[in-house]
Amino acid sequence: MKLLSTLDREFIHRSLGRKPSKKELNILYQLIQPVLAERELLPPQFIKQIGQTNQDIQFEIRQIKESGDWAKPSYLIRDCVLQGFWPSQISFIWLFHPTKACLNKVHNSEIALTSNFSPIISHHVSKDAPKKKSGQVILVAIMDKKRILKKVTQGQLIGYFKIPKPGKTLMNEKRILDILTQSDRFVTGFSLNGRLGDDLGRLLSIIPNNASIDFSFPEKYKKGEGIVISEGVSDHDLKRKFSEFGYDYNRIGKITNELCHHLNFGDGQEKKWPVSLTQISIHGKDEKNKLDEIIQTGESDKKIKKLKPITIIKKMIELGYTSVYSDRMIWDKSGQEVSVVEHQQFDINATSLFGGIRSVANVVRQLAIQGSNVSYLKIISTNKNSSYLAGQQSAIHSYGLKHNSHLDILNDLSENQHQIIGIGKSIEKQPIEIKESDFISLLGSVKGELADSLFEDLTGKNPDYHDPSFDSTMEYNINQALVQAVSTNVIKIVSTISKGGLMIALLNLYSKINKEFGLKIHLSRRLTSEELLFGESFGSALILIGEKELMEFQRICMSHGIPCSTIGRLHTNQQITVNDIIKIPEGVLKTI
Repeated sequence: MKLLSTLDREFIHRSLGRKPSKKELNILYQLIQPVLAERELLPPQFIKQIGQTNQDIQFEIRQIKESGDWAKPSYLIRDCVLQGFWPSQISFIWLFHPTKACLNKVHNSEIALTSNFSPIISHHVSKDAPKKKSGQVILVAIMDKKRILKKVTQGQLIGYFKIPKPGKTLMNEKRILDILTQSDRFVTGFSLNGRLGDDLGRLLSIIPNNASIDFSFPEKYKKGEGIVISEGVSDHDLKRKFSEFGYDYNRIGKITNELCHHLNFGDGQEKKWPVSLTQISIHGKDEKNKLDEIIQTGESDKKIKKLKPITIIKKMIELGYTSVYSDRMIWDKSGQEVSVVEHQQFDINATSLFGGIRSVANVVRQLAIQGSNVSYLKIISTNKNSSYLAGQQSAIHSYGLKHNSHLDILNDLSENQHQIIGIGKSIEKQPIEIKESDFISLLGSVKGELADSLFEDLTGKNPDYHDPSFDSTMEYNINQALVQAVSTNVIKIVSTISKGGLMIALLNLYSKINKEFGLKIHLSRRLTSEELLFGESFGSALILIGEKELMEFQRICMSHGIPCSTIGRLHTNQQITVNDIIKIPEGVLKTI
């Protein structure tokens, strides 16, 4: 109850017209706790109230033992089935690097379990995830709802039925899906969590925001049991179908259009809750807007080192910044439509507003370079730094993802775990052929931002360095150009400019072309050599493009209003040159 303010308690008493019971207050607190947690950490404009949410994607956090067995049953597939669908894809986001034996055991078990509907199965892990024999895994189930869905609306009936715990097969799930898909009255449903507040919140996330419910919780119920919403004046046919398979179905509620919810929490007592009761005040604290906060850091006593560019590049290679890493351990590239899942793990030193912005922008960019926009974005985090979280929400709003994103601030994850999961559509790409005649183009511009950069980490702080910036409009437009060009196979390879600046982007591009050619770059500049080579212009990107496709790519860039310039070509010499500033010889390139 620690997040409830005096103002909140007064609002609850005034709305109810009475003092709530202890049980009632506990249930309400469970229900609104996510909103209260966001209120503690975020500016008011970023807080999401209780209401309808996207149900197409479901998440579950599970614990796996050293043996490769799960610690507890999973209810993820059941939750999809109660909506009337098998998941079309199941992605495992590993929060640790599992052993090969553990990974294969989980993968093979999942294939055997789901052989009835054969979803796409993929496994992902962050580069910096610890190597362990056991730990946590985030499961993502994505439903491809191709058939026309019925809308949840007033007058529909709410039913409940008991289901045994999930076992080694999906026998119950298969039976339930058969019952639901054969019924012309079925609308949707969900799997109960076992906590009154959480389950009431899930029900309210399905019904329209202006609707109410007349609902009685079962006197006793367990996690994994089912709630079903059906249309029509009677659910006798649905009850009969459940009975035929041995399930005891009972109607326990109805969706109404009143000013109050009529609720019975399993104790036989009816409570009236105004619909507005769950819309808790998000202006409960008088504090400055967190978007205006500046995180003050102590001045470093580290002296500025004068290092040659080639020395800095060697150090960056040594630190692993040039390794092209894929988080996909197992990725089923079948002919089906696949949703792409990208994620990244939390950097425990990232506390700034800009760091939060980039954490989201980087995931959006990773999907863009695969030819996809973001259809849904999920942040699962233990990070409670207000500026960082405000930066993330600022980026989410800038990209127009307010209604297609969700933030979960949890205590269930290990310390410093922070997962950003972006979901989009997989694009079928043509095989690429790298040719000496291919061009290298720069999308955006190089502006020389060295403050808080990798270069500054290696050489020491300098107050004269330019701070990094986030131009949301330009970055959005660049992403749209990438999505169009990649999805239509106009461009061959993308290398984003991020940590380490232009030089790391060039070295990554060199790795992506399998080190078959050297790179010769020339840029007109008003920057110092350090700013040009190592400035972190995060929104920009390098493109490898064929001679025939160059004009079409320039047309795409013009249509999106973004700058694009051809800055170089491939050549047979195994070296990378930038203007007359630097030449990276073959000997150094071999260390990548």
